[in-house]
Amino acid sequence: IIPDPSTAGAAMQAGEVDWWEQVLPDLVPILRRNRNVAIGNGNPAGHFAIMRFNHTQAPFNNRKLRQVMLRAVNQADYMATVTANDPSAYRVCHSFFPCGTPYGVEPSPNPMAERPSLDQLKQLVRESGYAGEKIVILSPADFPTIAPFGQISNALFRSLGMNVELIETDWGALIQRRTNRGPVEQGGWSLFHTWWTGETLVNPAMNAVIRGQGADGWAGWYESARMEELNQRWLAEPTEQGRAAIAAQMQSLAFEDVPAVPLGQFSIRAAYQRTLTGMVEGPAPYPWGIRRA
Repeated sequence: IIPDPSTAGAAMQAGEVDWWEQVLPDLVPILRRNRNVAIGNGNPAGHFAIMRFNHTQAPFNNRKLRQVMLRAVNQADYMATVTANDPSAYRVCHSFFPCGTPYGVEPSPNPMAERPSLDQLKQLVRESGYAGEKIVILSPADFPTIAPFGQISNALFRSLGMNVELIETDWGALIQRRTNRGPVEQGGWSLFHTWWTGETLVNPAMNAVIRGQGADGWAGWYESARMEELNQRWLAEPTEQGRAAIAAQMQSLAFEDVPAVPLGQFSIRAAYQRTLTGMVEGPAPYPWGIRRA
């Protein structure tokens, strides 16, 4: 284990390390220049980034305000920060299912397609009923492929005149605090950012981001009887055509209720020595069949 990325990168270039699972994006160009090192995708299905709201507390128990946030987000801003502005490493994806998968189709109309001006967004925030409630963003400072998202959202909310506090902790402390369902004055929270690997969100039954299970669901506790009814219909539907139609309805409902905001789809690069053969790209490091050439 080499916790310092620069040290890990130097070891990779010197041939002291065979395989680096997740390379920081700003070190990828350096490693690409080394002819002995190959760069691949850590996961071909990509990583699906989201902004997750606390639905049980103000201000994001207000659906109108969540809808404004959906329109305010510019995915390219978020994606650039975790890919060192490498367009080949991300894609804008206005969907709650990963783009490139059967259900990863943008809705029509698409509320994320055109972003209003800053003045228009400020007006929409006022019209939503937001009354200056404090917004607490939890952000993991020790998680380099998530931490920048908190900083982008903090700047965005401040530009909209919202009362926001960015709390940067380690990932373990974030996980512990997000179990608190109380108001921010009692150690609660308003939103956090994270990513899921693409294959974990490919169908409605698996997609915890849009499931409306309330207190029994994922942190943020979005509750929707209608979403759960559609999920049951999807599970019982015998044809793929019928399942696709139901998934589209779930997608439309998600864009109305906004259980979260999709922030885009990106790749975390892996690096390995070219002397290795049998490398299999997937959602986890697979050592099966790897040999030295």
